[in-house]
Amino acid sequence: MARRLKVSLENIRWWLLRQISYNQFLPSKEDLECKEAKELSKKLIGDSFKGTLTNIVEWQERNIQYWHERAEMFILLFILSAFAFFFVPLPQHLWMIPLIIIIFWLFFGDFMTFLIGILLLISEVLAAILVFVYVATTSVIVMTAGLSIIFGSILSLLLYGMLKYRYLKASLPEFKFGDAFKSSLPIRKILRYRLAVCKDYAKLTATLLLNSYGSEDNIYFITIPQHVAAAIEIKDKIYVLDQSLPVMTLEKWMNYWSEKMSGSLLSRVYSRIYRILAWGDVQIYKLIAENGAIKLRKRWHKKLDETRDIPQVDVDTITKKVACNLGISQISNKIEPDAKINLKYFAIRCDRDEIVEFSLLKAIKNKLDSDLCGNLGKIKKIELSQNGLDLTLAVYTS
Repeated sequence: MARRLKVSLENIRWWLLRQISYNQFLPSKEDLECKEAKELSKKLIGDSFKGTLTNIVEWQERNIQYWHERAEMFILLFILSAFAFFFVPLPQHLWMIPLIIIIFWLFFGDFMTFLIGILLLISEVLAAILVFVYVATTSVIVMTAGLSIIFGSILSLLLYGMLKYRYLKASLPEFKFGDAFKSSLPIRKILRYRLAVCKDYAKLTATLLLNSYGSEDNIYFITIPQHVAAAIEIKDKIYVLDQSLPVMTLEKWMNYWSEKMSGSLLSRVYSRIYRILAWGDVQIYKLIAENGAIKLRKRWHKKLDETRDIPQVDVDTITKKVACNLGISQISNKIEPDAKINLKYFAIRCDRDEIVEFSLLKAIKNKLDSDLCGNLGKIKKIELSQNGLDLTLAVYTS
């Protein structure tokens, strides 16, 4: 009996997590049939796995901008709206309303933006009536002041978004401001808007991988607290494609994110909550394509350990390969470099692997091209050095 109850609770928790989180980045049947995504996949297919994987990540890095407002504004609006209930004098039996609204938001988050606005407007009107009709007691004044601050903050965020996106709307008439508050966007809109958060990047990457290699390949979603990325297994090794070059092996990806998250108190708190709800820090889900739909089947979980030893990168070998690929003579009479390019966390992302190394060389080339505005022919010498978890690229020009 106890075992049956445990299995039932496990299934319920899995279903809830899937509804709340995983459906936000799973490609739909419409996404898999998206004409724009299929055409893009054809353009990005290379001669080998290393070429295709590098092309997919590089295209996203060059063409899609991270959508900060969508990643952060909706969370701020939801938190501010939740605080509003502390200032509303609800009877004891009506305090279930905020709980019901939170549950409703988890499943129908796209509608919550409009519902929250209506509730706050009603609260403001009620508070104003109480101030004018009844004696202005301390509790009423505090309630009115609190609701006014919250309402003003929400209104300011909405106005900021509307002013910022009016220019995008002018050049892209089909853009909808309401999409900034949606938990999930279709691939078609991601490609047209050229804006995305991590779950959009993961959905797009998985769709491109499925279009390139079909459902018989081992494609995964990997989640950690506050982040998700798509990956593919090649010759018993999992490679993660996460918004920017280089492509990383799963172990290096975990070390990379462990370092990024270690300095944030909020990330550590969120990690503890995530560990309770999802059986660990790192969740690995295998994708299964059935009848045109994507499902998550097999799952592992790992702990996100802190990096104890700083990896030593063979900077001399990498320097020689970059110089060879770009035709750099490596001869210069200058003592001091003309420019220094910091490659943040690149040392921890390096690996002695063909796919990783290929994408790393492409990432360094792109950094040089960006810093010199395409004038790569002016480069006479480069020197790569390691500074802890970072790499530094010294550039000598003519």
